[in-house]
Amino acid sequence: MEITGVSTNAYTSAAAAVEEEDELQETQEENATEEAKEYGVATKEAEEKDVTQFSSSDYDEDDVEEKATNYLKNIMFTNNLTDESSAALQNYLNTFDVADFMKKYGPFSSTAEISAAMYAAVGSLIKQQEDE
Repeated sequence: MEITGVSTNAYTSAAAAVEEEDELQETQEENATEEAKEYGVATKEAEEKDVTQFSSSDYDEDDVEEKATNYLKNIMFTNNLTDESSAALQNYLNTFDVADFMKKYGPFSSTAEISAAMYAAVGSLIKQQEDE
């Protein structure tokens, strides 16, 4: 297949326009940097890299207590527990000592860690009713 009627002049002039625009932008950036240096202003690098930061802070006592309470309430609400199991979980919730829990299982930096520790602490108390 042959393409006819296309001028190479149009292509070269378009390429020249792109190159000229790039050169103009580089010149403007250089001038801005020189002016900033002249006035004693610090400039950022033109190329910035994407940076992902994860929170490295641990949960405090209030956060841990909230997550632990929610965990226990979900277990008591969603499972078909025996009366004894429900009473034991409710008693654990009423006497829950956040500081002691964090000392034994912490520090925590995610909800998943808190849930795993809660399961370790109360897993033996969870007993489901048997369907007859």
